[in-house]
Amino acid sequence: SSFMRSMRLSDSLRKNQLWNGQVTITLLEGRNIPLGGLAEVFILLKLGDQRYKSKTLCKSANPQWREQFDFHYFSDRKDMLDIEVWRKDNKKHEELLGTCKVDISALSMKQTNCLELPLEKHPGSLIMLIAVTPCTGVSISDLCVCPLGDPSERKQIAQRYSIKNSFRDMKDVGFLQVKVLKAVDLLAADFAGKSDPFCVLELGNDSLQTHTVYKNLNPEWNKVFTFPIKDIHDVLEVTVFDEDGDKPPDFLGKVAIPLLSAVAFVKPVAEDNGLLDSYSRITPVLEAHASLQA
Repeated sequence: SSFMRSMRLSDSLRKNQLWNGQVTITLLEGRNIPLGGLAEVFILLKLGDQRYKSKTLCKSANPQWREQFDFHYFSDRKDMLDIEVWRKDNKKHEELLGTCKVDISALSMKQTNCLELPLEKHPGSLIMLIAVTPCTGVSISDLCVCPLGDPSERKQIAQRYSIKNSFRDMKDVGFLQVKVLKAVDLLAADFAGKSDPFCVLELGNDSLQTHTVYKNLNPEWNKVFTFPIKDIHDVLEVTVFDEDGDKPPDFLGKVAIPLLSAVAFVKPVAEDNGLLDSYSRITPVLEAHASLQA
């Protein structure tokens, strides 16, 4: 029953929180769109339960949008990208002009795919770029095993990201190590006055989570999470949820930490203040110690 409970939670989280990649879609233009010159044309994009609508309304049979959309990608789901072409007249009447589909799982990973997609059962086509980028370089470990805990490894890391090596690999910005210790005085989400909390950490397109501590308002996770830093302007988001069986998890609290603000900490702050405590050397290698309070 514990295994089934875990599987149900995993399914629920995939629907709501945890992705392991990103689908970037650049909508370029349409060609020979039927009735496109008589009304404004827009596009609807759907991937699973994620939806986007193009902002640009083009009154042309060959409309140009030049818009980009980012979708979360779940590698173990076989969601098709559904694309709809709509027109809208001055009376706000909308009419479907055509559709097409893309099997995201069939696309080449880590490269931009340029596609011309013919509309189904209608003349015309759409031109777009689609890139599928998986999350890489992430890891989870116990407190006793972490790359910044060993002085020799810490010295090697500091040398790797020293000023003289700054231009050796421009894509290797650095990495973030987060120690999630515990949460204090969480909200009670169950009728029995308890919660089943777990923690989700998101940085850019990467997402990791702790295990669930059942029936506890003061859970201790004591886990170390490692993320590659792709953009120093990214924000680390730490969210606490309550596991709720077959239902989507309940939100218990959240904290957001810009990486640039984490760089500003050069000394540890008190770890018993009930907030998210973090510190770092002023290098791309960041470290955050977390203690959460609802």
